[in-house]
Amino acid sequence: MPRKTIIVANDMVGIGKVALTIALPILSACQIEAIPLPTVLLSSHTGGFEKVYDKNLTEEMGEILDVWEKLNYSPDGLLTGYFKSSEQMNLLLNFSQKMGLRRFVDPIIGDKGHLYSGFDDNFVINMRHFCYQAEVIIPNLTEAALLTNSPYLGEKYSIQDIEQLLKKLAVLEVKHIILTGVSIKPGEVGFAHFDASNDKISYYMSHKFAEHFYGTGDLLTAILGAAYFHKLDFGKMAELSLTFINRTLKTTLECQNDLRYGLLYESHLNFLTTTVSHLLEEKHEKSLNTSTN
Repeated sequence: MPRKTIIVANDMVGIGKVALTIALPILSACQIEAIPLPTVLLSSHTGGFEKVYDKNLTEEMGEILDVWEKLNYSPDGLLTGYFKSSEQMNLLLNFSQKMGLRRFVDPIIGDKGHLYSGFDDNFVINMRHFCYQAEVIIPNLTEAALLTNSPYLGEKYSIQDIEQLLKKLAVLEVKHIILTGVSIKPGEVGFAHFDASNDKISYYMSHKFAEHFYGTGDLLTAILGAAYFHKLDFGKMAELSLTFINRTLKTTLECQNDLRYGLLYESHLNFLTTTVSHLLEEKHEKSLNTSTN
């Protein structure tokens, strides 16, 4: 089976496993060759640590992309997360358009009803432009509201509210919208998937933990990104992502790990690799059967 290679643009964090620190091992476990493109270098993530070293890598990004363009390096796609500036988005958008790269975008701009510190309305406009005609976007409820200039839904909302929000996001002309942090019933949380090809909305739910974990969104984005670029059955990979995250969260709590320092997912990587390998084999066998009939 041919390999899949994608560029992963996100922040590189030392302490506290998030962003590239999570994406690279998870994508590798899913048989995706991940090429890191750091947007920011951080000593730790910004949740709960008093002092954080923060190095903006906009200049370095531009130089790296220039070298890759001269090499005519064109992988299968692009998975993006945190950007420090609109300039970084513009650099990567220009590169992806020149190289014809499919974009899987995590539009990291806010959470819990608020825009992240350091961002402004102009950054939101640029993120909206970056998301336009991407293959996949995976916003949370806050980001979906900001991208559509809609009121934040808050803690209580209906399925109808979610579906209206998805239809507003569909104006961005993306093929797939994955809306995260959706919680319709007490004790459950998950995501809604809108498939523009058939105008269908599907829901995937799991147990909702009381604790706040850093990096769960990055786990989800990496696994579903692998599913998309491998062209695997989305429903099966959606269930796998929630099972993997649920196991990881249970292990993290059982080990009484300081939640600031990240998720203890390592012991479950073999499960992830084995399951993805099985799904890839199923897909390959199905393709062979189709070609011989």
